[in-house]
Amino acid sequence: MSRWYIVYVPIALLILQATPANAQPAGFQGPVAGFVFNGASKTVRPLFGIPGATHVAPPILSRVDSASIAPGGKWAFITRAGHTAFVGGLSGLALAESPEAGLGVLIDAVDRVVWSRDGSFALLYSSSGNRLQRVQLTGSEPLADGPIDLSQWGRVTTLAIDPAGQQIAAGFAASGLYLFTAGIATGPTTWQSPAMLSSMAQPLAATFDGTGRFLFAIDPDTQRIVQFQSASGISEFVSLVQTDGPALDPAGLAVSGDGRYLLLADSATRSVFVYDTNSRSLTNTIALSFAPSRFDALSAGPVFLLNGDRGKEWLLILDATETPLVYFVPANGEERL
Repeated sequence: MSRWYIVYVPIALLILQATPANAQPAGFQGPVAGFVFNGASKTVRPLFGIPGATHVAPPILSRVDSASIAPGGKWAFITRAGHTAFVGGLSGLALAESPEAGLGVLIDAVDRVVWSRDGSFALLYSSSGNRLQRVQLTGSEPLADGPIDLSQWGRVTTLAIDPAGQQIAAGFAASGLYLFTAGIATGPTTWQSPAMLSSMAQPLAATFDGTGRFLFAIDPDTQRIVQFQSASGISEFVSLVQTDGPALDPAGLAVSGDGRYLLLADSATRSVFVYDTNSRSLTNTIALSFAPSRFDALSAGPVFLLNGDRGKEWLLILDATETPLVYFVPANGEERL
């Protein structure tokens, strides 16, 4: 087993400047690496460049109270002045707000948003109402299903949706991990009664692979990652018990774009653990300069943002497209998110 210490120093910087609520950054050039929301500055900003040469651009959205951005940046779900809406066109800088969602009305008090791998579907969850709603974003306007009342299963601990948007994994405290499957019907999607996958007491960090055939989740009580496959049921993927270190504190779990690796970002050890999906063995550990505090998908690669909540930290980007690597983006002074 080896530990990787990877530092790629960006070669380009861009001075940020104040912008209106919806504004286009001047000098918009280069590939878009993703979009990042920061609650302190209430802005959504693009990341431009390639791994090792990425910089933060001026805001394209300001005065935003909260925002969750789809991988690839085609859509974002934002809250501004008590008003929620889907905003499209971020990646092309042609912003368009869609307050109404097709055939349905969006649920209130949304405090968690989960995206499918390519951003074609979003799950909206309200903890106060314990309701869940799937929104399809494959067309020019959002299309919302009717909400699902989750009260009978308890408090949600984790949510995931497969790439096709047809399976939803939901974990509940003291209730277990369940799989909701879309029913066959015309018109708005209906959901079949969920199947219990495991009775684990506190499911965490559920994630599907790129095919939707494999589902992974963390069982913190037994300190292990479990794997679910439709044809063969549940099995232990790997034990997380460490004899010479602290108990892990997972920030996120994901499968690499080529399906070869399962990645676990851990806050307690400031590491990304890389497991081979075939051998189910730990192949590498990437040491991080900061404890990962988020696990937001920037693109369908997938590529993830691991931090950015503290102003003086440089941004940590995890590229899991193929062989996983971590690189840095400057975010200090006026370039802070």
